[in-house]
Amino acid sequence: MTGLFPSNSDTSVATFIEEMCLFCRLQALSPGDQLRVKGQHYRNMYLITHGECDVELDPGGPNTAPVKSGPGEPIGEIGFLRGMPATATVTAREHTQVLVIDDEAIEILESRRPALLAKLLQRLSDIADDRTSYNLVLTDGKKLDTSEPDAKILLCRNAEMLEQAQRLRYEVYCVELGQNSPSANAEKGTIVDALDDLAHCFVAVLNGETVGTIRTNFAKEGSLGSLQELYGMPASPYYPDHCAICTRFIVKRAYRGSPTAMQLISYATQFGLHHDMRECFIDCVPKLLHYFRAMGFQVAGDTFFHPENGPSIPLRLDLEKHGKNLTGDVGIKRMVAFYFKTKALKFVDGMRG
Repeated sequence: MTGLFPSNSDTSVATFIEEMCLFCRLQALSPGDQLRVKGQHYRNMYLITHGECDVELDPGGPNTAPVKSGPGEPIGEIGFLRGMPATATVTAREHTQVLVIDDEAIEILESRRPALLAKLLQRLSDIADDRTSYNLVLTDGKKLDTSEPDAKILLCRNAEMLEQAQRLRYEVYCVELGQNSPSANAEKGTIVDALDDLAHCFVAVLNGETVGTIRTNFAKEGSLGSLQELYGMPASPYYPDHCAICTRFIVKRAYRGSPTAMQLISYATQFGLHHDMRECFIDCVPKLLHYFRAMGFQVAGDTFFHPENGPSIPLRLDLEKHGKNLTGDVGIKRMVAFYFKTKALKFVDGMRG
């Protein structure tokens, strides 16, 4: 494992940790506590100050022994910097203490100790490069395609990543579908709205191209505007602390028969479960209702007029009941099962008129 500073560095790890303690909170861990689960997205990282952790690059694998990680070594820096899901499962092997580094800590460092922040980010970027090189559905009437390689699902961690999602929204809504959006900026080729400010936005990237996106907001983190009323969220026993919404769910036409849409749903669901969300709300146009019903969504209220999509149906999903079924790898068997379930629901809906 790579420490925060090389052994021949003039910078003392102990001195650096002491400085960082002025701006970041300390967290104590007991043996067996998990800091990371491979495949999940996180919004923070850790720096070990005392104790040791086990890093499993292939958890559950037959012949892979955990790698020890100790004082001065970062945990979760790849996901924190780049929005990637965790590349390993990390567990405290003894009583351990870590510094928690999150967006709030970065903002404080930016304003009070920019030189210290620059030193941290430069070194973390080098470590992330080393470790990355080491480790590393909605069919819309199309025929099911399981040959397309999996896209990388990233959690937007900076303005540039978010802008790629905003550009894809414009490309699909305004260019491909020819729809008008009150949030569209034709000059910039983006669709941006107020929910972006507090959103957790995912993008699907394939061969360097952003091909899909989904956005989730937690009700406890800020106002959701009129959507919380349109979705009937205040009536939920989990509102507001355990309710989320998903919006701006978009996949490029060429990839709508691939696993990309289900991958986005899978990671967004996993992220919500990790943050103790119990119910998720979304809306869809009537012709796609059977796709969402196949995932476990139920109608949550009356149809309303969406300014971009037209008539839309509000839906809710019981994450405690259906969440685990939507997470994990999107393999061929799962794609086929989902595909035929949607077809069956569509047939039944057709028979009922």
